[in-house]
Amino acid sequence: MLLETTYGKPIHYNKSKQIVGKTFSLYKIMKIGGSTSKRFFIQSSNLNIGFDKEIQSDLDSAIIEMRKSGIVVHINIKVRNFEWFIPYYRLVLYHTDQVFSIHSQGFYLQFDQYKASLQHSQFVRKLMQQKQEYRNEYSFIDDL
Repeated sequence: MLLETTYGKPIHYNKSKQIVGKTFSLYKIMKIGGSTSKRFFIQSSNLNIGFDKEIQSDLDSAIIEMRKSGIVVHINIKVRNFEWFIPYYRLVLYHTDQVFSIHSQGFYLQFDQYKASLQHSQFVRKLMQQKQEYRNEYSFIDDL
């Protein structure tokens, strides 16, 4: 679910808790070494957020926040803010040398790997580990 959270717009926190769960406790955040990523710079997207590759700036970025049942991607495009809620069972990650991308329900957000650092790859590892812990908690049809 994609919500615009620019100043002055109503925010639906109850819907977000239903989709991706509550935030981690302080103890859990300290145990896993943080629940948010550094700033990723957006390379391309097919989300309806007004991203235009021709007039792309360094202000077009996103921060990923891990939750108990999914992630929240905080997107900043020029002066507009969005939040994209993705449950773990719909989250697909692609990581290559040039691009890191997040896919869910036919939508994607690609990030530039040239501006990425070691901290980005460490966060991606933590995210994949958290997703695997969520999968182990529930049984899925493809696991049978």
